[in-house]
Amino acid sequence: MQALASCAAAALVGAAVAAPAPLALTESQQLAIERSRQVAAYDSAIAAARDMAAAAAQLPEPTLKLGVDRLPIEGADGSSFGRNVNTIARTGLTRQPLSPEMRQAIAERYAREADLVAAQKIATSVDIARQTALAWFECYYVEQMTRVASDQLKVAQVEVEGAERMYWAGRLTQAEFYATRSILVLFEDKSGELEHRGRAARIALKRWVGDAGDAPLAALPNIDRILLRPAALEGDLTRHPEVALLDKQADIAASDVRVAQADRQSPPEIAATLAKRDEARAARDEKLRTEVAETRNRIEEWQHARERRDRYTGQLVPLARERTLATLVAYRGGKASLTDALASRRAETEAQMQSVEMEREVARMWTRINFALPDALPAASHAPSSEERAR
Repeated sequence: MQALASCAAAALVGAAVAAPAPLALTESQQLAIERSRQVAAYDSAIAAARDMAAAAAQLPEPTLKLGVDRLPIEGADGSSFGRNVNTIARTGLTRQPLSPEMRQAIAERYAREADLVAAQKIATSVDIARQTALAWFECYYVEQMTRVASDQLKVAQVEVEGAERMYWAGRLTQAEFYATRSILVLFEDKSGELEHRGRAARIALKRWVGDAGDAPLAALPNIDRILLRPAALEGDLTRHPEVALLDKQADIAASDVRVAQADRQSPPEIAATLAKRDEARAARDEKLRTEVAETRNRIEEWQHARERRDRYTGQLVPLARERTLATLVAYRGGKASLTDALASRRAETEAQMQSVEMEREVARMWTRINFALPDALPAASHAPSSEERAR
């Protein structure tokens, strides 16, 4: 008895070690962000821009310049703000001192470049989190539909076996027998299609999280609650990554104005720089209005999808189930055909599938709303290491 108990305990421990830990949504998002080489590259770019800002603020006193027309400094938007400081050095042998104002303006320009790259990093992280969530939900709901189809397929197989026995016993017409076979083939086809979708969904998830995408999925998050406040969208969406990027570009344009002024450029040149700054600010304001309108529309669609989901789960699926039971009772009492019973079961399966599809749509809309801002990014502490996952 003790030996058997030891073997059983060892088997349970072995199964626990072999079974991978469920993959939660927040964990998958954190893994995807950590695996992104683009996000890691941003850190180097930010550090370089800040180093340049510190160096620019401490430029040495006048040094000999030879054959230089402008500073070769590229902005994040592809433009060279060196054009705005084209009198720092002139062609030929000159000694051109930099005023404290000019040094400060150049240092500030580099600092704004660092801010822009930091905003790009956040925007990329938010996009990765959103795309990973969509892939995670696709896996979750396709696998739910696969289980529904598998259960109904098993029932249909049993019913076909019974129909075959009844047919050979002369208690079922040939038409009814072929009808049961047709229903079974339809269930087999639906089950095969969903299994294919499930494999494709897992491949898409592993594109973001790597081998962790093979693990079973953890429980759903609360998709009936969003972080955004519908009454305060204009304030909340100022933190939207695309709005923030345009904000930083407007800051850079403002820095260009200060560089031009410190460089004592001509009034037309300064006016042109001011126009670019105003254009950048206008683009930011327009983007904010667009995001507010689109987010309001997404929230409306999310609420409508929830209503449809609740209607399916609370009314249509139970009604389809009751219809199936009633048809089976009628069939056993000789008041309905086997074809009627199978058709009612097929209708019940379709209602269950549609119910899952409705909830899937709620989850997709929730993802687009909830992961629009950096507030929803998972903390690094949420994701265990690969060693912790193995344990």
